[in-house]
Amino acid sequence: MTRIVAVDFFCGAGGMTNGLIGAGIHVLGGVDNEPLCELTYRQNKNNDGSRPEFICHDIFPRKRDYPNGGQHLIVKRIEDLIREYKRRHGYRKLKLVFAICAPCQPFTKITKIKMSDHRQFKRNNDSNLLLATVALIRRFHPAAIICENVEGIGDGAKSVLIKFKRRLSRIDYSFNAKVINASNFGVPQNRKRTIGIGFDMNCFRGEFEVLTENKNIRRFVTVREVIGQLPPIAAGEVHPRIPNHRTRGLNDLNLKRISCAKPGESNHYLKNTPYGNLSLTCHRKLEKRFHAPSFSDTYTRMHGDEIAPTITTKFISITNGRFGHYDIKQNRAISPCEAALLQTFPKRYVFYPEENIEFTATLIGNSVPPKLAKFFGAYVKARLECGFRR
Repeated sequence: MTRIVAVDFFCGAGGMTNGLIGAGIHVLGGVDNEPLCELTYRQNKNNDGSRPEFICHDIFPRKRDYPNGGQHLIVKRIEDLIREYKRRHGYRKLKLVFAICAPCQPFTKITKIKMSDHRQFKRNNDSNLLLATVALIRRFHPAAIICENVEGIGDGAKSVLIKFKRRLSRIDYSFNAKVINASNFGVPQNRKRTIGIGFDMNCFRGEFEVLTENKNIRRFVTVREVIGQLPPIAAGEVHPRIPNHRTRGLNDLNLKRISCAKPGESNHYLKNTPYGNLSLTCHRKLEKRFHAPSFSDTYTRMHGDEIAPTITTKFISITNGRFGHYDIKQNRAISPCEAALLQTFPKRYVFYPEENIEFTATLIGNSVPPKLAKFFGAYVKARLECGFRR
């Protein structure tokens, strides 16, 4: 008897793990080098009642010039988990799936600011995270691979994604990737992502594709449908009973700005408010220089009857996008609880530490939407079960 199991690399808060479990795949563990992720990640529970292990090590190999590398420790722990699972359940063979969702910051099109040397070093290092997993793929030869990252990871003939695909082909994997919009899979936001799927062609042969929509989805789910039932809170308020339903405070000027914003409209309203011209000096200078409006989504509200914009790590701030609550009686940015629901996390999923709103926002914004992960997990599982076998 053969069972399908998975390891989730760069697991973060566990969105991919949650979706894979929902698709019927047993997740052995998640790998991440941020220890603060563990309490959030460990809420996931497999169908047999076990919880995926949180493996907290650096994924790079340990070298003289990089002594913090923990890849050898990750290898040992995955080997142990596979051995323990086989012994406990009596399986002789396992079909292994690697989910690989490397941090997206090196490839995002949003960040254009000048970085410090330290931050540039980290950014360059992070851009190699996907390639660092090739050694692990070579070691374990999983039957299938699922990758998720931002739209820009595949840009250019020498992109990291192209390099990854070439290295996989050398070890007999067929790998394809496409840019999809998560809204076409029932995720209530305009979230474009690159999804990659690969199969070990020594075990499987046949056609497969990265689907760009779930044809069973009949309509988009709106922001109001997802977060409209939550009780209202003010800027800077913490709800006493609902985890993560808290918001950052706003100064008087920003309270005036967001109070004048109408759902779904640009920030052009700032030029003519009951309080006078509240547009930002820096925006005025850019508009004067380029003869066109700039950053028109800042200090604006979502539209309650449409899907949300991409939930980024900055959703807790109205200054970083269209993250104002659609209800004009609630003059604030959305809460982590609301953002998590828009990411399709379960209602009872809690992000820790709750009092650290910046960290929980990072966890949520960087997550793979569980509903998206569930779809592609089910797609891969179906193909592994039907065989492709020679």
